[in-house]
Amino acid sequence: MKIDYQNKEFIAKLTEAVERRLGRKIVSPRDFDFLSAELADIGSSVSATTLKRIWGYNRDTSSAYRPYQYTITALIRLLGFRSIDDYINSDGDDSMQSSSFIGAIVTADELAPDMIVDLSWEPARRCRLKCIGAGKFEVILSERGKLKPGDIVRFMSLTQNAPLYFNEVIRNGGKERFVYTAGQRTGIRYSILDSSEAAD
Repeated sequence: MKIDYQNKEFIAKLTEAVERRLGRKIVSPRDFDFLSAELADIGSSVSATTLKRIWGYNRDTSSAYRPYQYTITALIRLLGFRSIDDYINSDGDDSMQSSSFIGAIVTADELAPDMIVDLSWEPARRCRLKCIGAGKFEVILSERGKLKPGDIVRFMSLTQNAPLYFNEVIRNGGKERFVYTAGQRTGIRYSILDSSEAAD
């Protein structure tokens, strides 16, 4: 069955999923600028003005606004999917956030320096992060994943059984910067350890 990606219900679910992934509500001009910058980081150029229309921030134009496929695809790519069809088929319907974002949540700013985050996701991937303060974490172990030991990463929050969106991955002392999604299909499992527990 073909889904109308311009349908208001579909767009409402998509915007909710984006907010969950970013760990923040998109409600102010600064938020729309932030989201536009996040999209630029993954190679998608979408203006804050366009995003305001999609979120219904501009009341005078949003009721009749029909977003382009490019814009919807850009938001879906931010969630870690390659295409609209990929997103729709991710769990058999278009209600991704109602079925996937389930589990205990911890925010990055709740974690103290030297605390360890142990992550795992399918297929057989594992990563261990050490909190270095100010919402930043150093990758100290990575198995079969894109992250490398020594990378510095930022994320807003961890949710059990949900994908983990890294707002920023810093590599080679800042020479490389990119965003990354872990567990985009099956979600991640995490545990929080102190430095003594983390010793293998």
